Amino acid sequence: MEQLLPSLTHGTLFSLLVAVPTLLVFALGFRLFVPGVSLRSFAGGLVRTDWKYLGVAWTVTFGVNTLAHNFYAGRTYTSVIYGLEGTTVMLFQAVTWVPLTYAMTFVYLIGFPFVTLFTYWKLKAHDPEQARRYCAGYALLVLMALPYFLAFPVAVTSEYLGHTASGGTGMEALMYDLHPIITEGITSTDTLVKAFPSLHTGISALAAVYARYSTKHYARLATGLTVAIVFSTFYLGVHWLTDAAFALVLVGLSFYISQRIADPATYEERLKKALRDQSSSDGGYGRSAD
Repeated sequence: MEQLLPSLTHGTLFSLLVAVPTLLVFALGFRLFVPGVSLRSFAGGLVRTDWKYLGVAWTVTFGVNTLAHNFYAGRTYTSVIYGLEGTTVMLFQAVTWVPLTYAMTFVYLIGFPFVTLFTYWKLKAHDPEQARRYCAGYALLVLMALPYFLAFPVAVTSEYLGHTASGGTGMEALMYDLHPIITEGITSTDTLVKAFPSLHTGISALAAVYARYSTKHYARLATGLTVAIVFSTFYLGVHWLTDAAFALVLVGLSFYISQRIADPATYEERLKKALRDQSSSDGGYGRSAD
């Protein structure tokens, strides 16, 4: 690939490596799970309403990642997590196999964005209100993780256990060392010290919970993908067991809150009404002045 595209950086190649397969998987997902949605109706919905809810989710994610990348604490607390669970997570690398490493990397890099985004479209086709609540829950979950990324930085398992594990070779960075494109692509945007909590676990688990409001077939797929994603985070040398466990706690909180707040569309209608009232009021004053 590098010889075919010599002018592109590893970061750009990494983006293509993730984006192209994800789009193909999306197309397959729509064909299998939302066959009644045409490209025209998909684009129309995106322009009319979807961009607002997905835009909020994207803005929150971008903001949290930016803050976590630039303002995390100067010291890490990985030793605290190590004190809680030791080298237990290394059991997931008791047996490593190259085909499994490629499969889990695919799940981590492609399966995760698929289940995260496609769940919204699947929910929208069956229960638009739950689709909006899912976006709200997603934003809440990511925001709740921010304080820990900033004040409690924790290194990925392969970074810490690769050096401190007694006996053996330690935890291998199976995904990071798979190819230079992946290494540079990830490290250019990830500090590798925001493992706690695991948003790969949290966001995919939230998607699986909300997928129950769609169809049984998709709910099973989302649940299966979530299990595979969580396993991949351990096997590939990324997250600790504690990272995943705490992420599930945050999932419970974000789901609880998102189910009890008013439908996000309600706030939009209230805002439109307030603007209309304000416009009418201003117009009224203008006529009186004449």
